[in-house]
Amino acid sequence: MMQRSCDSCGVEYQAKRKASRYCSDTCRKRAQRSPDRSPRRSVEPRDGGVPRLVTATRAELEDAGRLDTVLGQQAMALAERIGSPNESGAAVASLSKELRAVMEAALDGVTAKADPLDELRARRERKRAAG
Repeated sequence: MMQRSCDSCGVEYQAKRKASRYCSDTCRKRAQRSPDRSPRRSVEPRDGGVPRLVTATRAELEDAGRLDTVLGQQAMALAERIGSPNESGAAVASLSKELRAVMEAALDGVTAKADPLDELRARRERKRAAG
């Protein structure tokens, strides 16, 4: 057995044969049915192997102190699924909609941190109005 990169999605997998090109039947079929038949790679940029959506979701939940809640963990699971190259476009759309709803519920009642630039602008406007 050897480590290979899937020609369809780019995920590393354990190849059972030397001629293996795809990590799953889904990727093999996707490549077979693709009109251009060119190798498809994951479109989501990754930071150190972790999709940016997962990193951003984790950061937002940590800032709110909600990462270790049930809704926080559900949001993390959804973000990881969205980053999977094996999901179809319809699945990603559905998962994105669900992630939005779960994040809204998870962050319900959390006051957003003020942007330091907004605070500076407001202070400058108060000074101009006073002077």
